[in-house]
Amino acid sequence: MNCPYCGREIVDSGLVQPLRPFHILFDDSGNPKAIHDIQHEISDFSESYDEVVKNIIAGSVSLDEHIFRLNIATLLPSFGMTRRGPLHGIRVKKNAIIDPKHVLDKCWMQVKDGLGDLKKVIIENNIHDRSRAILELPQKSMDSVVVKASELFDKLEWTTINGSDVGRVGASKILFAVLPEIALPVDNAEWDHVFRTHSYAKVLSTMIEEINEWERKSKTHLETLDSKLPTTVTSIYNVMAMSVRP
Repeated sequence: MNCPYCGREIVDSGLVQPLRPFHILFDDSGNPKAIHDIQHEISDFSESYDEVVKNIIAGSVSLDEHIFRLNIATLLPSFGMTRRGPLHGIRVKKNAIIDPKHVLDKCWMQVKDGLGDLKKVIIENNIHDRSRAILELPQKSMDSVVVKASELFDKLEWTTINGSDVGRVGASKILFAVLPEIALPVDNAEWDHVFRTHSYAKVLSTMIEEINEWERKSKTHLETLDSKLPTTVTSIYNVMAMSVRP
């Protein structure tokens, strides 16, 4: 099945093979990284960025247009995504959402129904601990979430603003801003040198499988390594993915 926005082949089933070998939560020898090393990476991360992510997680329990706009306008500047390009100028100023190119309006119209469906999956499966939501879903629901999130990613990636696409980095970070219990923000260095794939479904599948494998071998839940709440396993995995960029 091809993406209607880019023409690329996309996954049309839940059977998405993760990328191996794992190397974000594992070292070059294939051993799980030590708990204290991961804790160090988490504690050593930018405090200002960490505060923004915590606010995003806390503010995305539910989802509507206002939360969508607010969370994205809060998060993107901390990633340096709004200095230029199609997302230029998006920010929150004096509690007002500034969106000079109406990017948030256009993106909301593209994905609002699909985002609502993904939030419902969490609720319908009685996932009370959002920090582990992506891991606690039944396999069939998890596979469906990966595919649907990838479809939303494709829509966002190829959303055009004044002749420029939102792009793969912007798309992943928009999804993370509103689905931090599911989505993973991925920058260009991670796309090209860490994950080495163009498939967002493979990125998410790799994250899920690698966290599961690390937890199995370490006998530790990943979210317990972040002492500052709220947190999600995806936000911790993001810190570790950024730490292994070239």
